[in-house]
Amino acid sequence: MKKIAHCIHHTHWDLIWYFSVQDATVQFSYNMKEMLDGFRTGRITNFFLDGQTVPINEYITLHPEDEDYIKELVSEKKLVIGPFQSQLDCFICNGESVVNNLRLGIKKAKELGNASKVAYLPDSFGHSYDFPKIFNQFGIKDFVITRGVGDHYGLGSEFYMESNDGSQILVYTMIAGYGYGCYPFKNKTLFDENATDYNKISVHSLIDRLLDYSTIENEFVFPLGFDQNPAMLDIPKRIAEYNSQQDEIEFKQTTWEDFFKTIREKGKDIKTHKDELFSTQYHRVHKSIFSARADIKALQDMCERLLTYELQPLMAMLDSLGIEYDHGLIDKTWDTLLKCQTHSSATLTDETNDYIERETKNALQLAQSSMIYLMKIVALSTDNGQNEIPIYIFNTVPYEVKRIQKMKVFSRTPNFSIYSEDKKLSFTVVNTVKKNCGVLRKNIDLIDDSKFYYESDIILETEELPGICYRKYSVVDEGIGMKLVQNYDRFIENKYYKIHLNENGLCIEDKLLSKKIEKSLWIEESGDEGDSFDYSYPNYDLKITDDLSVSKATYHVSDEIQWMEINGNLEIPYDLNSRKLKKLDSKLEYVIKIELYKDSKIIHVSGHIKNEAEQHRVRFVIKGDKKQDYSYAGTQYGIVKRETNPKELEVWKEENWFEEPSPTFPILNHVTRVGDIITTLYTRGLKEYEFVNEGNKDIALTVFRSYGAMGYPDLNRRPGRPSGLDYMIFETPKCQMKKENTFDFGISYFDQLDFNQINKEYVLFASDLVYYQKQDFDKSLNPISYFPTNSLDKVLPSKYDFVSLGTSNVGFGSLVKADNSDSYILRVYNNDDQNEIEMPLIHLDSHALSTIDLEENKTDKNPLSPLNKGELRNIQLIKEAK
Repeated sequence: MKKIAHCIHHTHWDLIWYFSVQDATVQFSYNMKEMLDGFRTGRITNFFLDGQTVPINEYITLHPEDEDYIKELVSEKKLVIGPFQSQLDCFICNGESVVNNLRLGIKKAKELGNASKVAYLPDSFGHSYDFPKIFNQFGIKDFVITRGVGDHYGLGSEFYMESNDGSQILVYTMIAGYGYGCYPFKNKTLFDENATDYNKISVHSLIDRLLDYSTIENEFVFPLGFDQNPAMLDIPKRIAEYNSQQDEIEFKQTTWEDFFKTIREKGKDIKTHKDELFSTQYHRVHKSIFSARADIKALQDMCERLLTYELQPLMAMLDSLGIEYDHGLIDKTWDTLLKCQTHSSATLTDETNDYIERETKNALQLAQSSMIYLMKIVALSTDNGQNEIPIYIFNTVPYEVKRIQKMKVFSRTPNFSIYSEDKKLSFTVVNTVKKNCGVLRKNIDLIDDSKFYYESDIILETEELPGICYRKYSVVDEGIGMKLVQNYDRFIENKYYKIHLNENGLCIEDKLLSKKIEKSLWIEESGDEGDSFDYSYPNYDLKITDDLSVSKATYHVSDEIQWMEINGNLEIPYDLNSRKLKKLDSKLEYVIKIELYKDSKIIHVSGHIKNEAEQHRVRFVIKGDKKQDYSYAGTQYGIVKRETNPKELEVWKEENWFEEPSPTFPILNHVTRVGDIITTLYTRGLKEYEFVNEGNKDIALTVFRSYGAMGYPDLNRRPGRPSGLDYMIFETPKCQMKKENTFDFGISYFDQLDFNQINKEYVLFASDLVYYQKQDFDKSLNPISYFPTNSLDKVLPSKYDFVSLGTSNVGFGSLVKADNSDSYILRVYNNDDQNEIEMPLIHLDSHALSTIDLEENKTDKNPLSPLNKGELRNIQLIKEAK
């Protein structure tokens, strides 16, 4: 019986790698011209363009003369594009990044004629547990992958992947790779005994592997394409030749859409996988890639959080007041960011990392400028008293809370008060500086005295904010008896915790749990002989720790926030050679700021570590209390349970796995350990954790890795060829991270496990209360304020309430304006995979509610019914005419 090879013509296109985006643009332009000519002459019949739209978008921008023909090919499904905009990182892109990647990809593909509904991520390094629930809401039921599947999952090449809400997608795994036989097929050496793939593995052994795993007897996929490959000409002719020359395999050209129909018709014993896909057995997934260029990943995290929790909700709220929601700016910002979040983002050469960092900053600045402009419009369009200097505070998350805000306030005199209508608000002054906004002159006697003003850093606690809303406060020159920050020499505390430094290190006392945690946090430094893709421990490692006990601590007290600052340095080896000799010839200087906000369960830890050394890794370790078998990490819209000590660690070398199945994992938003005390870590930028030490009881959070190359061979955790190019090592001196490396994370302790409460705490921790002061003293603070701007034709209210979920713990995804209607979309979810959660009444003026999917199609779901376990729900808010 002949084996059937389903041939799918494709390319995998990296937007950037060891080559620049300009290199890729030039090559793709000529590849596309060849392909279009092949279609015109009949030498190409179909082509699958890697499941993403960015390359063809850019091609059309450069070659608009080809757009009509491209639309014809796409409409006829000869050229298949989408549904993604770009090939994303599946674990550290947040929910809104994934949603907007698909939204923009499908939107562009439909504009060109048709969007593929086969989710295609051939080179992403593993796959999120939440993909089925997200994909299904875009009408996607089929998913093609390469990496992340291993024998310990007990699956065939075809299986169903199921999220914790019950959503399913049918997965096909290219377990032999997405181009294993492409070159032998093209070179007519396919049936030579020595035909090998890019890993130098026999093509025939790979075909045998595919047949072993296939749920369709004697059938397998034979991809015709590979990284950056141009289209292949005359495939039907080549297939006919191969079929006439031998009786072993019958080659058939097909499409992914048709192949999934074949799976559903012929597949036998198709199993279901209810977990993420993260195996290192047959392909590398680079489990420690998440700390490579931690600085750039922190920038991307900041941009995601600003878009998700601040800009989109702000723009939606102000749209309801007549300030038009700017889809173009939102899409441009997401488009810029998503091109930087590819599956290998910030793991490349210094040149390409520089590009990714620059473009990420461009996206961040677009988002920040949009926010400042919108707040400025509100300030210009509201009635203000003659003697007041107004401040507008915007809460952009839908929870009813009081929030504490660090603010920079400008006043005419050093003493001032802040009012909300007639109510005087309490605040603390941290610092005040006298400045002049007159014309600079060399002779200070010529400076205009009337132009002096005062810039003060303050800490303000707001009134109760009902949800997504804004309030106008007034700065008035009077302020007798203003509170100033006090220094203290013993401890900091709020109603939950009391924290101080003693001879054992950092001591945290949990008042509610009556628990005292000595040596609660410390710095761990160790060697790293890895590269841009992976951490790898050296055989002669020297691990150094600093429990902070000999560091210097200063304490500061206000009614709103109490904080301590810890200054110290740690002697370490300069490089791997010094480490081998146990020579401490470098140091880490650090500043750690620990803050307790009034009424907050989260201990806020931030600061920087100045690095002068090379080839090492620096982590914070947070103390646990008992053996841990599992960690519980946040996903895009849920929780995933991970083993802290995978049993596969015992067999991976013997079984020749491609990479160590290490318990180093990505942290997207938060991770929890469950013991006598439940400990949760929240991140604002750090992206990697591991449970460590005896019984895996402690949590290590990576601050940065320092390494010097893209691509080393034969690493302890990644044996064999280098990742990247197998014959080349690229030096990356900037990846040594010789600078001040910042960190920002939180710690909470609980006595009961409630993932919805944890997630709500994260949203409040991840977002900032944003504000704008209407002032003419210093326009350089927000450069966009320099531009003359017209107010609205109508007067806006001095306070406004838009959307509220009250005190509910329902998860908040984001709030956006719909693409296809004059309505708003509130994204909510249940972070618990065991129990449903009540959906609160949505406090909203004159709006009707319905439920839609992510393509904005209405569903029959009651928008206010309880959220099922793991459910992601999109509630449409339709403004009713008054």
